[in-house]
Amino acid sequence: MNLNRVAAVILASGFSQRFGDDDKLLSHLNGQPLATHSAALVSALPFQSATAIVPVGNARLIQLYKEARIEPVENHNADQGQGASLALAVTHIKNSSVDAALILLADMPFATAEHIKKLADRMDDHDAVASRHDDVPQPPLLFARSTFEALAALSGDKSGKAFLATLDSKAFVDMPQREATDIDTPEALAQAQASVK
Repeated sequence: MNLNRVAAVILASGFSQRFGDDDKLLSHLNGQPLATHSAALVSALPFQSATAIVPVGNARLIQLYKEARIEPVENHNADQGQGASLALAVTHIKNSSVDAALILLADMPFATAEHIKKLADRMDDHDAVASRHDDVPQPPLLFARSTFEALAALSGDKSGKAFLATLDSKAFVDMPQREATDIDTPEALAQAQASVK
């Protein structure tokens, strides 16, 4: 699948409760806010559109995405979990002409363009293609248009991975450990920072 037929969506409205009081996505990794890394990845690829689902009123994060040419969409139901974020994202893009949606987490700073292209190459006639590390499916996830209506109806804390498990037609692309890293705690951020020095 050509990436110009794909809408990229960055999920960036979680509460990051394990991170403490600091704003995780604005905490620095390698001299830049954590959210900048996944935003730069998306901006560098020829997606038809790019959207970030963000918390309501987070002006600094909203500006970060605008500067990266990614449309910020404020999530008024962030307290309902990832299912609500996915539903908002897909509702926002489903009337466009895209054939698929790429779902990426904002706290995955080491995902690569090469991996995203491998996901697209495996799409074929599948309903979804997921990344996989140690046999565990995870984002980034590529969902075909055939799933949009169901995704737009999600609610609560049903994650993309949980929705993936309900699909019969899916494929997987293995992801190296470093690329699969997501930053959930200050300790994980410190370890990631040490790895880039």
